[in-house]
Amino acid sequence: MPFSIPPHLSTGERLRRWGIAAWSLIGILILMAVAFWLLLKIRVIFPPLVLALLLIYILNPPISWLERRGTPRAVAAIGVYTICVAIAVGLGFLLFPFFSSQIDQFSEDWPAFREEIVIFTEDTAASLEDRFGFEIDTSGVSCLLGDVQRADGRDCDQVAESLREAITGNTGRLTHLGLSVLEALLIFILAPLIALYLLIDLPQLKRDLVNLFPERMRPEATDLGQKLARAVGGFFRGQLFVAFTVGVLSAVGFRIIGLKFWLVIGAIAGFFNLIPLIGPYIGGALGFLVGVVTGGMSLGLKAALVELIVQQLDNHVISPQVMKRTVQIHPATVVLALLAGGTLAGFWGVLLGVPAVAVGKILLGHLWATRVLGEEVTPFRRGAPPAEARPPDVVEGET
Repeated sequence: MPFSIPPHLSTGERLRRWGIAAWSLIGILILMAVAFWLLLKIRVIFPPLVLALLLIYILNPPISWLERRGTPRAVAAIGVYTICVAIAVGLGFLLFPFFSSQIDQFSEDWPAFREEIVIFTEDTAASLEDRFGFEIDTSGVSCLLGDVQRADGRDCDQVAESLREAITGNTGRLTHLGLSVLEALLIFILAPLIALYLLIDLPQLKRDLVNLFPERMRPEATDLGQKLARAVGGFFRGQLFVAFTVGVLSAVGFRIIGLKFWLVIGAIAGFFNLIPLIGPYIGGALGFLVGVVTGGMSLGLKAALVELIVQQLDNHVISPQVMKRTVQIHPATVVLALLAGGTLAGFWGVLLGVPAVAVGKILLGHLWATRVLGEEVTPFRRGAPPAEARPPDVVEGET
């Protein structure tokens, strides 16, 4: 339903609404800053909470569908959970032998890979030196790959050693949550339990949350909450679909050209594509490097071409449709959100930066339209009755 055209407002009324909007914006920014500070203090809950929210957004639509057809919500939630666990276990049994064999092969071949990478780097540097006439120091490459001494027999220089320590340290911080037994239990045991409890009680939780607002604001709060849930839930579901698609396309492409470790590299590309626009570049770099080491420059270029094709499909066909249908954010804004999120909160900031921007966009757009322009609240669903006509204690829509 389109916005209604507001009546002509006097200068005093426009100034009053501008003032309300400005103070509301300041209040929202203060609340967001306080919430962000508190979340940083208790960031240990991020992994299980994010995984729980992800499970809720994925599983709530089929659970709600079953509930609307007469299945008790608790039965529907447990049934959907059981089916998903069975599918995950089946896929694990199906793919584990491939992953295991490729990882074992990589461990065996790593010393030779390391030597090949050093040789390839030195040959490339020598070629560039001959062509352009400037000197390139490649002695630090062996340090970055784990050698204690440089190619000329001397100890690693301080710059290369510091860079290697920085890379190792950052990698350790990013993977610390997966290596810690206690935190792994928090993520993979507590998160599904939290999601299950929330899924069972989700309709009641929605009603309780809406009832916190004054009665006259409940229809508006309901409508705004549904829009936020649609954007965030659509983003998470969409990114999972994009990541799965990128991983499958990358793995299939690498398998066709005969690249070693095709399944592992494809899985890495798909996993990192949970962060928008990142996966194909990482997959392309790994594919090129492995291709050059194992099959020469020709295979490396073929691997890079595979990821280039996947990247073009992702950036121009798959991701734009997901962004358009869910968060409706321009790709440039996505990149800025990733940079800002990574600066503020590291890995979790990168992961949650885009949905946070989407939430802020919806909140500010709603505030501007209703408090400044004086427009009516638009209904969440096209063709639905206006939000003011709904009972205040009923929350419709899906998360």
